[in-house]
Formats: sequence, structure tokens, C-alpha cells
Amino acid sequence: MKRTDPRYRAALDHLLDRINYEKSTDRPYNQNNFKLDRMAYFLDLLGNPQLQAPVVHIAGTKGKGSVSWLLAESFRRNGMKTGLYTSPHLLDIEERFVVDSQPIEPKELVEILQQIRPAEEACTQSPHGRPTFFEMTTAIGWLAFSNHKTDVNVIEVGLGGRLDSTNVCSPAICIITSISYDHQQQLGNTLAQIAGEKAGIIKSSIPVICGAREPEAFEVIQRKATQESSQLRQLGRDFHSQWKPIPEALSAILEYSDSRNSAGPFSLRMLGKHQADNAAIAVATWDKLKELGWQLSDHALAGSLANTQVPARLEILSKSPCWILDTAHNEASIEALIETLATYFPVHPKSVIFACSKDKKASEMLDRLTQFADRIILTQYHSNPRFTPVEKLLSIAQQSDPTRRCEIRQANDLQAAMALSQEPLVSGQQAQTAVHIITGSFFIASEAKLHFALGGQPDPK
Repeated sequence: MKRTDPRYRAALDHLLDRINYEKSTDRPYNQNNFKLDRMAYFLDLLGNPQLQAPVVHIAGTKGKGSVSWLLAESFRRNGMKTGLYTSPHLLDIEERFVVDSQPIEPKELVEILQQIRPAEEACTQSPHGRPTFFEMTTAIGWLAFSNHKTDVNVIEVGLGGRLDSTNVCSPAICIITSISYDHQQQLGNTLAQIAGEKAGIIKSSIPVICGAREPEAFEVIQRKATQESSQLRQLGRDFHSQWKPIPEALSAILEYSDSRNSAGPFSLRMLGKHQADNAAIAVATWDKLKELGWQLSDHALAGSLANTQVPARLEILSKSPCWILDTAHNEASIEALIETLATYFPVHPKSVIFACSKDKKASEMLDRLTQFADRIILTQYHSNPRFTPVEKLLSIAQQSDPTRRCEIRQANDLQAAMALSQEPLVSGQQAQTAVHIITGSFFIASEAKLHFALGGQPDPK
């Protein structure tokens, strides 16, 4: 079935005709809007597919997507049929539902939506009310994995953790990656508040692997783990990562150690010091699952670390000219992006295309980017109403760089921004030697992936 098939379009329209918090910023993250009892009831009507295979449940501000992919690929290489549920998607909604590294087919999505329809109608007519878009996609994921008879499911939290629709599962292990400021309107204005929401995935007596290094966040997670009698292994305390970049090979080495032994060194395909922490979390999880009796091969883990590239996480789209795509959308992830670019491309001029959502801290991100980049081209995406208008971004950027050290341009869309990025820099440096970066939002990343997927190349005007 092609995506142009009327049956697929009708199914997609039915799914999209739901409250979608990914396209809204004005609904508080509380039990009036996010209801686990509705999700639990909905899944009960479907026969509780979330209970049919062991679950690795992953929350965090940064890194949860990378850790999810690294573990899913490790399980697959270990010979286990593996389900992976992530969000949001970049191009097609089927990307959210991955079995053995492949998204489900459009035909299967249509079939699962038909399978869901009676339970959806019953839930809508009940006191629980109509399922939301994310509740529907979460149910689709569980059913897809059940239909494929997966051996293990890796489930990434959508937003927060405590009230997230995925939090009705019974995990074999819980993972909380790094904690930083993001989604403050929904999760709180302090690291402790944000960590409290993430720690909501911790279940009684279920082991926890934690990558939050900030003491304010870690203390909250540790307290929750203690309350739940859950054994906690903490990055920087119980296990450690050391990152050794190899710029000439566009790769890196992870040296991993814990209180009992050392492992590796592991080759890492994904760029960035933060990916060493994510990889270490994956290694610590692997070790813990082996302690629990899982039959896991370290060779499978090493193969995943060496070969997995998560889409749009410092992903190299083109080498000549060099185009890099990254979904950095808060201060911490922008800082990680800058550190990585400085390490791997120290002498290349940097031309950054930037767009962001209106609920993000554009000022803080642009403060750092204008100090680092040779040129910033501000633009806006068109696939979601949450965008910050380019005129507002221009005003913010000019305030961030009053001395105009960084060349600041603007474009109304991504294609125009990419053309501008090819023009000679005001500084006189040759544009063809520049590294071109697209960042600031998942939504601009989605448009960039589509452009390159269609074979588009950034031609100069």
C-alpha cells in the first residue's frame, strides 16, 4: 500500500483528528489533560498488549532517543525480535513503530487502526473520553509489537514520564538519561521539578539506570528510587564514561568502567561527547539485564555502538559540501552541538540554519550560536503551528550579538535558507569549505530530511 492510497490517507486523517499536544503548548501537564486511567482503560479493551513482552522504559530530557536506538539495535543484533517506540517522527508516522530496525508498513498502520476502532469507540463513549493522538499512537505501537510477537520492546517516553501515556507498562528496567531545562511550561521551572516528572517512571523494585549528572536532578531520582526500593546505578558514581574523539575518522572511542570491571573500548559512530554518556548508559543497562538472567552478547552491544546512527542527531547528510542535521532545541543540546563541531571541525567556518518552536528559549540558544558560528541564517518551519516567526528570531539574534561579529541573515523557508548558506561569507572565507548545520527543532529537521530524501541539493541562487 502506498501513502497516496485513499485508505491510508483516510486512516491518517482519522488519527490526526485528535487532540495533539505535540502541536500545542497551552495545555498544562497535569491530570486534567494527561490521564493514565484513560490509557490503562483503552489498553485493557485491547487485551493489554503492553504486557506481552519485556519492556525497557526510557525517559530523560536529552539522550533518550539515542539510548533507545542503541539498545534496540543491540537486542536486534542479539537475535531478539525487537520493538522500538519513539516520538516524534521526522517524515512518516510509521517511523514511530519500528520492528527489527524497520518501521511498520503503511498497510499495517491501516490494519491496526481498524483493529483499534472498536476499543477507541468504547473508550470515547465511556467516562474516560476520547483518546488523544499520543494515546492512539502508543496503543498502535503496543499492538504492532504484539502482532509481530516481539521478544523485547524499547519504549521512549513522549513528554515527562509520570503522566506520559507510555507509563502504563510494567518494565523490566527503567532508564533516565540526562536532565536539563526543556518543556518548562509543562514540567516545571527547576531541575528538581523536571527530574520529579521523569522519575515518575520508576516502579517498585525495578532497577533504574540513571544518566543525570546534575546533583539537583539526581537527588530527586535517588529519593524516588529509594522510596520504590529500586536499585539505582548512577553515571559518574557507579559507572563511568571517557570519550576519545577521532576527528579524522568522524568517530570516537568510549572507555567504560564500573565498580566491578571495565569494558570496551567501544567504537562509537555517533558524534559528540554526550553520546559517550548515552552509550555508557546502554552498556550499564546491558550489564544489569545480564545480571537479571538475560542471555545477551557483548558482541551484539559493541556492534550497535559502532554502527548505529540515530536520524537527525548530529547526522551527516552530505560530506561534500558538509551538511549536518541536529535536533538540538534547548540550551544544553545546543552546547553539546557546539562542543562537537569545535572538536571535529575546528578550522572550518560554520554556517548555521536555525529555526525553533515558540515555547523554546530562543534567546539562550542564539546567545551561544552567535558567539560560535560565522553565519546564522534564521528561518521558520511550515509543518507545525508552533514555529517562532523569523522576524522575531531576527530581533532576538541582533540583541544576542550587538557587535555583529556573526553574520546574521534571514529566510522565509528552509530551501531559501539553504541557498543563502552557500553564498560567500562576509568574512571572506569560502562557503565551499564551510560546515553547514541545520538545527533548533525537530520540525525543521523533518523538513531537511524530506529535502535530502527527495534528492534535493542546496543549490546557490
